[in-house]
Amino acid sequence: MKSNKLILAAHDFSPSSKNAIKIAADIAFQTNSKLFLYHVVSTSAFLEAEALYIYNPDDDIKKVSAWMRRAISYLKKSRPGLQITFEVDYGFLLPVLSDKIQSMSPWLSVFGVKKRTGLDKVIFGDVCTALVGKVRSPLLVVPANAKSFDVNLVAYGWDGKTAEVHQLNPIKELIGSKSNVQIKAVNVSHYDQDVEQNKSLFLGLLKKMFPNQLTGIHQILGLDKEHEFEKAIQSMKPDVLVIYARHYNIWQSVFHKRFSKYAVKYTQVPVMIVSQ
Repeated sequence: MKSNKLILAAHDFSPSSKNAIKIAADIAFQTNSKLFLYHVVSTSAFLEAEALYIYNPDDDIKKVSAWMRRAISYLKKSRPGLQITFEVDYGFLLPVLSDKIQSMSPWLSVFGVKKRTGLDKVIFGDVCTALVGKVRSPLLVVPANAKSFDVNLVAYGWDGKTAEVHQLNPIKELIGSKSNVQIKAVNVSHYDQDVEQNKSLFLGLLKKMFPNQLTGIHQILGLDKEHEFEKAIQSMKPDVLVIYARHYNIWQSVFHKRFSKYAVKYTQVPVMIVSQ
């Protein structure tokens, strides 16, 4: 992990976002990281071309900057010594956010999300799911119901395709020297040869990475991976769910479901998306 550690937290002043930046501040404080708050005064994709030339974002940027300074003062009250900076940008939301994360390369980016229910979760997209697969640094997606982030149980969605464990480095950073933490890999498969071949090596590497923690695999036999996995997570109630997002090219993405996006949309616990 970098010696000059940085956490980026996106802030749009919604209730879920306010909740997320508090958790981001707690993580930064506990891991001795700098916290960078970021807001984008968004240009609507449906804005008429004429209006785009007339609109001047300066007033909005000044107003939002004042709100950001107020948020920083609030966050620092109970976290003495925490280093916090901010920036307000203007442009199309997703490209600007993605470019900022890529350029700053934080060890963790934190986003708040309101978990939708019923038909609206099918109709409406969100920033978090759109960013999955676009950025390589870890994303922590915090649902509005998560008011704290004391990590004692970590669930890792292991697909069995590799025995690698390097993608769990952000979790190692999060838990530090805590010894009362469980790292539980969850695997749903149906007589998968790769899983059986990689299982022993994976368990060994997992224990080597987390020598002071309790590690293991919870295996589930099933064909409907999303449904079985969701049931397992609901039963386990982990403090954070880690999903490894593989990056596919355009042709491959036609055939592969992005399970990471599924997890962000539907799981009611904080989700960390880690990438290759």
